[in-house]
Amino acid sequence: MQYRIDWMDRETLVYRTSALSVLVWVDYEEGLFSGGRVIHADSSRQWLDTEFKLVRAVTQDEREAIVAAIQKHYAGEQRPCRVIQ
Repeated sequence: MQYRIDWMDRETLVYRTSALSVLVWVDYEEGLFSGGRVIHADSSRQWLDTEFKLVRAVTQDEREAIVAAIQKHYAGEQRPCRVIQ
């Protein structure tokens, strides 16, 4: 599956694939210089269209693929990350 990950704001990533997007909440890990991230897996609930209108719910398998893609993204930046539900 082709995808792209972009920042929407300081705490939100947008996972995009084709014409659909999912918003994912990401916190900074505690500590002044940690650089780590905390992915809130349960925040990826709805697929949105290009105008950010609701299309359908995210399945559990899709959620797992989205989280894995974000983890891969952070690994490429050499940033530690952990996932919470």
